[in-house]
Amino acid sequence: MTSLSSFAQKRGEYMYPINPNQTNSLSGGMAELRSNHFHMGIDVRTNNQIGLPVHAAADGYVARVKVKATGYGNAIYIKHKNGTTTLYGHLSKFNDKIAAYVRKIQYQRESFAVDLYLSPKQFPVKKGEIVALSGNSGSSGGPHVHFEIRDASERALNPLDYGFDEIKDNIAPIMDRVAFIPLEKNTLIQGEHNREIVGATSRGKDKYALRIPKIKAYGLIGLEIDAKDKADGVYFSYGMDEIEVFVNEKQTFKAHFDRISFANQRHMNNYINYEYYAKTRKRYRRCYVPDGANNLHFYAASKNKGKIFIEDGKTYKVRIRMTDAYGNESNTEFEIVGDKNQKVTKNYPVKLNEYEIQNNYMIFNAITSEKNQEAEVCVDYLSYKLQPQFEVGSTGTFFWDLRTGLPDSLILPNGTTIYPNIEAQIPSKTGFSFYHSDFDIYFPNGALYDTTYLAFKTKDNYLKTEDFLIGHSDLALQKYVTIKLKPENVSSIQNKSKVRAYAVYGNSLSFVGGTWKGDIFEFKTRNLGTFRLVEDTEKPNIRVTKKNNQQIICKISDSRSGIDSFRATINGKWLLMNYDKKRASLTSEMSDTMENLKGEFVLTVTDNVGNQETYKTTVY
Repeated sequence: MTSLSSFAQKRGEYMYPINPNQTNSLSGGMAELRSNHFHMGIDVRTNNQIGLPVHAAADGYVARVKVKATGYGNAIYIKHKNGTTTLYGHLSKFNDKIAAYVRKIQYQRESFAVDLYLSPKQFPVKKGEIVALSGNSGSSGGPHVHFEIRDASERALNPLDYGFDEIKDNIAPIMDRVAFIPLEKNTLIQGEHNREIVGATSRGKDKYALRIPKIKAYGLIGLEIDAKDKADGVYFSYGMDEIEVFVNEKQTFKAHFDRISFANQRHMNNYINYEYYAKTRKRYRRCYVPDGANNLHFYAASKNKGKIFIEDGKTYKVRIRMTDAYGNESNTEFEIVGDKNQKVTKNYPVKLNEYEIQNNYMIFNAITSEKNQEAEVCVDYLSYKLQPQFEVGSTGTFFWDLRTGLPDSLILPNGTTIYPNIEAQIPSKTGFSFYHSDFDIYFPNGALYDTTYLAFKTKDNYLKTEDFLIGHSDLALQKYVTIKLKPENVSSIQNKSKVRAYAVYGNSLSFVGGTWKGDIFEFKTRNLGTFRLVEDTEKPNIRVTKKNNQQIICKISDSRSGIDSFRATINGKWLLMNYDKKRASLTSEMSDTMENLKGEFVLTVTDNVGNQETYKTTVY
């Protein structure tokens, strides 16, 4: 837990970047759970305004300036005497001196996007100096300033550990739900082998209990929580600073998010139950250390990595303590009662004739009878008899240990045959290549958090081409994997240069990219699932919305592969066009030597497969 004395040591070291010494609030906090990553730093609200002064948090110099259509958009990095760096992102404008320098380099390089590293003498700044104006550039979801403090090793620190008085936070973290997770095949929770989600209820100030105060369980389990943090007077939810679990008052788990390295930012996908998130869009925080999370500093060393073995006949008093960066604390208490002989009331929730993979086990349900309760698992021409692990009525739940072998088929007690299409067991702690007649795939070391089992099949789509179903979209990847597709009838493709890989999500396509190498198509991805090769011959669209001799504004779009690049000229000379990707707009900005935009204006836009559209007009 962060102590008030630590605030006192840090308070005042940095100035709040927006309206310092005035009450403010945040729209995002440190370690907040975002799409595929932990949120670094804080998002400072600007009350939906653009153009508020952004102040340097401490003395130093502007070490880096970056302009990009995505990410932090227009961003400034200030290096300080204590070795830290502060970052200010999603800006609308830099101050006049910095803006003039950036514009000069953009014209020299003929590029809107620039990433400039500067010397200490170029732009020294004093604490409180205005370095920019707030905005909505890059990938922001609305006007705000993204603010980070990074240490000398470029790890993001929690700015709220510096006790900014502008933020009023007297609200402790809130527990919404606790999930109990079976981690072995013989584990039972409340009469079934499945995650059990129990809602929390308030029991006074900052105290919570569960709606089922005593949970029956047996075997190895893990806890997951659906929880959030709040601050005074705002509806936004934030990340947690620290989470601890105590069993019979002995600490079994601790996660503390005071700093996060950018190399570990994507480990958020392993910190949450990603498979459950992929199905429900709800993020549950694991209160145990998952496989693939070794040496992550935000996990404290703990016995059994936070996993709890529930013995028959014993009672376990559990307390989950959550704290935020301002020292507000809440506790959730409940009991787990060990019961080995509890009656199984539900089968594992997988449809008949289908299967799921959990913890190295293939799990499937099948109709059984008194005469025939066994399933038959066929592996490499060998047959194994399998008894159900649980039975409810006439349905049995079967567990096959995939470490024994990968099934070619499953013959159910009623004679139905399932073909799992699992092609390979992929280890997580080494690089691994798999070769197939229809595709190849390479997993670099560290791409997987845990061993996975790669399923594959092809199917025809409505375009009468192939879809390649490689793995499952609920598998989180830390690094890019390389896939090589080997499509049939390559000779029938009329324009190979316009073909790229797309991820298929229902009726939607998402551009992935890639290149042909002979008759093999190669691309990289951090998501498995269904892929399709699609030809794109449509040109981008250009629409001019404003045109005079002081400013030109255009809307640009592309219906298939997306915008790759653009280039504008006025009388044959390069013209800076500021790109707002969210609004799909380009806005001209003259150089310091230009008086007007009179003459021939030409804009060429290129999409991701090389299709081009050119717009020409004369500006008077």
